[in-house]
Amino acid sequence: MVISTLIIISLAITSISTFINDTANLVTDLILDHGYLGIFTAALIETIFPIIPSELIFPLAGYVVQSQNLGLGQAIMFGFMGSLGSTLGAIIIYFLSLKVGRKVILKIGKYLLINENKLHKSEVWFQKYGKLAVLLGRLAPGIRELISVPAGLAKMNLISFILFTFIGSFIWSSSLTMSGFYLGNAWDEFSQESSDAFHIVAIIVIVSLTAILVYKIVIKKNRTNNNNNEKNDM
Repeated sequence: MVISTLIIISLAITSISTFINDTANLVTDLILDHGYLGIFTAALIETIFPIIPSELIFPLAGYVVQSQNLGLGQAIMFGFMGSLGSTLGAIIIYFLSLKVGRKVILKIGKYLLINENKLHKSEVWFQKYGKLAVLLGRLAPGIRELISVPAGLAKMNLISFILFTFIGSFIWSSSLTMSGFYLGNAWDEFSQESSDAFHIVAIIVIVSLTAILVYKIVIKKNRTNNNNNEKNDM
């Protein structure tokens, strides 16, 4: 049982590493081949399907701009186009929530890693900050992907929703794009070293879990022996 658990953990870590590298390559190719349309599409997809993180997309866009020597102006434009894609995705989610309701959103959401707890968190955020929650929510990881749902359910004014969504999305996408642009070659080094880093993490996790599992097995065995001894004494 211990060995099978360790194998599963090791495979999971390897899968995460592969997913990140494959996603990075896909986004890079999309941006290189299609430019503004590529980052717009990537941001649109990321908003509707939050399994693709914007924290990966926009720094990559900034890195592509820097590596191609396109200049700061192009980096700003990439952030702008990304915010338009994010805003369009948020509008789609807004209308979907408005039309189908909370229960259907949860049924659909289970295929997109959206559950009751995550949705409730975004609803609490919306109730606390009102319309401003849409702008602030676009800047909060874990909230930004879902804040359009309570806005749609509450029938928030559409113009206000679009305005606040765009402002928040522009700040978010531009900040991440600028980070990728200014870090430049640091991203290259990260890409090359990430594989080794994941192997190191895998080893640390496996060793730690092995120690925990062995400890629990020993403790459980000692308790069983003590209980048997107590029964024999009786």
